[in-house]
Amino acid sequence: MQLTPAQAKARADRILAALKPTVSQWTTAVLDQAVLYLATSDAPFGMNDIRLIVPEDECRKAGVYFAALTGHDALHPDMPQLLRKVGEEPSINPKAHGKKVNVYLLTRAGRQFIEDRQTARAEQQRQVA
Repeated sequence: MQLTPAQAKARADRILAALKPTVSQWTTAVLDQAVLYLATSDAPFGMNDIRLIVPEDECRKAGVYFAALTGHDALHPDMPQLLRKVGEEPSINPKAHGKKVNVYLLTRAGRQFIEDRQTARAEQQRQVA
């Protein structure tokens, strides 16, 4: 049975929602740090850049991480966009066989969102210690 575009999107959204809990706090922290670092130049960045600086185990969850940030405004239309897709490029991952990966810009709201999340993690660590 062929899905309509709306049905395919709804299915993909359900799959991503089910995968979101599989991204650990550690992976989120590593990817938050990498995104903030890559965004300091104000140049677009994507999975190829992440792959160069983040361990492979964390790279495997980066798609779900990026989907959560790019889908943020779709899930919460009253909130600002966090990551803006600005293009595509061929993947440098040999297993991807040249598949296209997205390239993004971090918005001001996205930077604030990640910095707030980092602050909350640090506060949580202080309370535990």
